Amino acid sequence: MKVIALIVISLLLGVTFRSFGQQASASPANDDAVIEQLRLAGSDLSKPHPIDFYLYAPTQESVERIARVLSNKGFKVKVEQAATGTDWLALATKEVVPTSAALADLRRDLTALALREHGDYDGWEAPVVK
Repeated sequence: MKVIALIVISLLLGVTFRSFGQQASASPANDDAVIEQLRLAGSDLSKPHPIDFYLYAPTQESVERIARVLSNKGFKVKVEQAATGTDWLALATKEVVPTSAALADLRRDLTALALREHGDYDGWEAPVVK
């Protein structure tokens, strides 16, 4: 339900589209739904998109370890305290062609990385790219 509401709001406001990870029915179907919404909004799915990936961990030290791994894999990473609660956020950005296969691989890898630090992968978002 969260994904559908966010997609509708995103369409109305012309902002980014979001796929939720662990905390909201993690599934490739969520990724596929967001990819489809990007397509319907006119995004050129053959082009790389600047995709933001959200990973949370309980301590600054643990999220910094996540950030180091992601930086070594070509992500630009910003570390900050989460907007709510006591967790820390690693906001990782990478240019990715948004395909089901690419996002499934990233979901798997990012989920495993977050879990190693007792954290959560919370999905991705991307703007429309023309």
